Amino acid sequence: MGPSGKGEICLCTSRIFVQKSIYSEFLEKFVEATRMWKVGIPSDPSASMGALISKAHLEKVRSYIKKARMEGAQILCGEGVDTLSLPRRNQAGYFMLPTVITDIKDESCCMKEEIFGPVTCVVPFDSEEEVIQRANSVKYGLAATVWSSNVGRIHRVAKKLQSGLVWTNCWLIRELNLPFGGMKSSGVGREGAKDSYEFFTEIKTITIKH
Repeated sequence: MGPSGKGEICLCTSRIFVQKSIYSEFLEKFVEATRMWKVGIPSDPSASMGALISKAHLEKVRSYIKKARMEGAQILCGEGVDTLSLPRRNQAGYFMLPTVITDIKDESCCMKEEIFGPVTCVVPFDSEEEVIQRANSVKYGLAATVWSSNVGRIHRVAKKLQSGLVWTNCWLIRELNLPFGGMKSSGVGREGAKDSYEFFTEIKTITIKH
């Protein structure tokens, strides 16, 4: 099972901002769909995702959920809520159910740090200006997605997001000739086609006095 299926990828969505008018309906359907994901070994064709990379990393991801609980957040499905049922031969693996967290503050480490696991926080917002400010309030800026039927809003929000990559009404579509890279603490420089020349090249300056 690929790393993206377990959240161990820098492009995964760990924060989801949903407009308040559709928040309850979205959350109900999202949790329902999340519970349908089957956790198991990659050789099982019916499995949606496999195990995390190590015991230490599993404990790290679980620590974020513990912190969220201590802060008063709600765990709607997954870790500590649902039961993980695995064949006996796989029970010693580093398996974890996909987990959805709500009622969490923007200041929480779960909202500000990269979890790198099957965990996402879903929170409501009121206005376009508000969600842009909240989305940009973290030190990272690699990738974001914007979902809307309003073309004008898509263009406005995409331009204002402090993110090196912005997908609109899609996710993880890569054209290898386009620049790839992040803003803020997500790195400097770009790779992809001609943008890779400088990224993978060291420029040397030699000064000679005549």
